[in-house]
Amino acid sequence: MVEARADVTLPVPPAEAFAAATDLRHADWLPAVRGLRHIGGPEVGLDAQYEVEVGIIGRNLHGVLICTESAAPTRAVFSLEQGRRLDLSIIIQVRAVRGGCKLEVTAKYAVGGGPFGGAVEKASAGAARHEVARAVENLAARLGRKSLAG
Repeated sequence: MVEARADVTLPVPPAEAFAAATDLRHADWLPAVRGLRHIGGPEVGLDAQYEVEVGIIGRNLHGVLICTESAAPTRAVFSLEQGRRLDLSIIIQVRAVRGGCKLEVTAKYAVGGGPFGGAVEKASAGAARHEVARAVENLAARLGRKSLAG
């Protein structure tokens, strides 16, 4: 299993960062997402379901992204139901810090498909870490970034 994690400090309240990070109607900050369409459940929150096209591991994969856990404004988990080829979870965690909040995004995935799954995971780990870092940077650009000067 590959785990890619990145975080950023934002000058907004935790609830605002959580809302921005978990509202998939505005998921353009996730660089690996190529397309997204609401298909069931509420538009945001627990059980929200989106048909998604994700560019990962050098391929475009289609599946259903479902919010499987939501504890606003601190934690949400989205899981990709795609079949046996890829097991993907996106975990969003937010905590209050002085002057704003810290947002952490973690992507965990495992590649199925026989003996080559481990090799694919190993080869894709660096790119996955880059994508998660880029996603956090994109969201920070949207919401503003906490400067060192405060």
